[in-house]
Amino acid sequence: MFERCRTPHDIAHLLRDRFGLPVQLLAGRPMITTGSILGALVMPPELGRKVLATLDRTFTAPVVADPGERTWTFLVTPPSPATAVEIAVRRSLAGHHVTVVPAGRNVLLPSTDSTLGWHWAGEPVPGLLRMPPRSAVISAVHQVTGMRAPTP
Repeated sequence: MFERCRTPHDIAHLLRDRFGLPVQLLAGRPMITTGSILGALVMPPELGRKVLATLDRTFTAPVVADPGERTWTFLVTPPSPATAVEIAVRRSLAGHHVTVVPAGRNVLLPSTDSTLGWHWAGEPVPGLLRMPPRSAVISAVHQVTGMRAPTP
């Protein structure tokens, strides 16, 4: 996918045009900022594979893998209106090493097709940016781990 990109600007342009991602460059690296347009959840790749397989039945899920595949970052739609994830839910997710990324944080995007760099574990569908709701990814984590969603 990135074979024709020669500069970080080429990569940012490709990600914007192909997937509709609101890409910015920070120190020459393509990234997005979580907030009103999109959110993110980070988890171990073993869990991420199961969650992605569960979501594939219903949603397209863009997923970024870090170099060495230590973490997978799911790009999600933020809730509307913006609501915080309850403490009990955060604790249950933390038990499986899942983090809900707060608003205002930078998420690095793929800049190579190689697993030696930031790359897609789940490539978005070209066109209008489509992401699963944050709640759908959290529900998928609960489903594949056998966790019960905490009750208020």
